[in-house]
Amino acid sequence: MANPTPPHFLRDERELRGHLPPPNPRIAVKIRPQLDAASRAWVENAALVGIAVRRPDGLVEVLVRARPSGVARASGDSLIAIDEGAEAAVGEIEGSLAANPFAGAIFIAPGENSTIRANGRAAASTAGSVELEVAEVYMHCPKAFVRSALWSGADRAAALGELGASSGDSLGEIEKRFIEASPFLLLGTCLEDGGGDVSPRGDPAGFVRVIDSRTLLIPERRGNQIADSLRNILANPVAGLLFLVPGSNWVLRVAGRARVTAERELLEPLAVQGRAPQLGIWVEVCEAVLEQAPALTAAGIWNGGVDPTRTVPSFGRTIIEQIEPSGRFHAAKAKVVDWLIARDAKKNLY
Repeated sequence: MANPTPPHFLRDERELRGHLPPPNPRIAVKIRPQLDAASRAWVENAALVGIAVRRPDGLVEVLVRARPSGVARASGDSLIAIDEGAEAAVGEIEGSLAANPFAGAIFIAPGENSTIRANGRAAASTAGSVELEVAEVYMHCPKAFVRSALWSGADRAAALGELGASSGDSLGEIEKRFIEASPFLLLGTCLEDGGGDVSPRGDPAGFVRVIDSRTLLIPERRGNQIADSLRNILANPVAGLLFLVPGSNWVLRVAGRARVTAERELLEPLAVQGRAPQLGIWVEVCEAVLEQAPALTAAGIWNGGVDPTRTVPSFGRTIIEQIEPSGRFHAAKAKVVDWLIARDAKKNLY
């Protein structure tokens, strides 16, 4: 089937803000230029890391790295080393970093709905790791994980049927089946200056609409309205996707051209709880790779193999320590923030 007639795409941030109000200025306070104690704890206790890099061909690729005992180490307040062990690797990263020495990373602790993100310059080290020099670090709200029920949802691996490794410039029936079973993906985009960025997207399984074998539509749900990914796409219209299915040690990686649309007739079918998204990300597939992910097996992401002694600070604790490093009553303030975040996740999920 030929690609459908493309919808109208947003051209700039002015047009974007016509559909999405600007964020509360206080939200920007949480974006920090370096690691603090709470963010270092997240980095060192995460079992899964998603990394977005820009390839030499200009497309964005999202890769995963994982270990049950921690996949990354923080050194001082600005350097993160992400393990590149052979059993954890999915895809190649060294060539991309040599061509474009920037990366975005998201640090995920199984069972936790909050995450921390870090962006900056990156390189493959001689010690066999990716070294990320942090330019910005911040907490990500838990809504994508809550919507997807990633940690509490049913094992969906059986629904996939028999899988086999594949690679091509379009989506076959197996790849489409994988997308229909997936409640969660990592979205990689490229900053205006060439840097990498990665953020989570989640909803009930099958939330990404398969328009045809070369086209996907991702709903953009309610969030903090900073719209990092959308603004990146306006500046650099490319995106990388990595789909996960709970219980499965396979991943689907998609790289393609991306645009932002607000066309209601396209977005209405993506409604959940009676609410259609205001915006959607239109992805034209250039490459789709279905492959096993030894990193997920090694880390025991789905089977409880993660070390239970590795704990991370709550969203509230991390935010309070970031915005009030020398403040008082951190524990009490953190509880208030966590309560507000949980309340918002229930009342404003869609």
